[in-house]
Amino acid sequence: MTRIGLAAAIVSLLAAPLTAQESITAVIGQPVLALAQRPEMTTVLRFNSGGHRTAVAARVRDPGPPVALADDRYVYGFGCRPQGGCREGGVFLAFDVHDERVFMLLTEAGSVRLSVPPDPRSWPEGLRSGVAEFIPALAEAMGGR
Repeated sequence: MTRIGLAAAIVSLLAAPLTAQESITAVIGQPVLALAQRPEMTTVLRFNSGGHRTAVAARVRDPGPPVALADDRYVYGFGCRPQGGCREGGVFLAFDVHDERVFMLLTEAGSVRLSVPPDPRSWPEGLRSGVAEFIPALAEAMGGR
């Protein structure tokens, strides 16, 4: 490698950390897997999914509508089992871009197996329409924070 080539490589390596990371809103229009793979989500999902990691990993790969934005602050999406739908197996993920807070629901066999935060009354009103797309009855249980 020439000195000029080496200098260019060093400059590009030094400049890389200065590049701003793309906003989480860049996943809007993509499958929920893209949202789950964001750095803002991965640690929280790993920590909060506990014994349900395998199910969460499977459900984020299932079909669902593209990731959307609600109330100009909640990036959300979901994936559901092709057979049986969201009640039989699905995951709903959301990220609040203002408060940097994660919301997650995991359903299996007609029941909610995991909710983060656990009390649906603490979920923001802005997510109600997204949760209603996922499972309408769950949206009715949400609070109006």
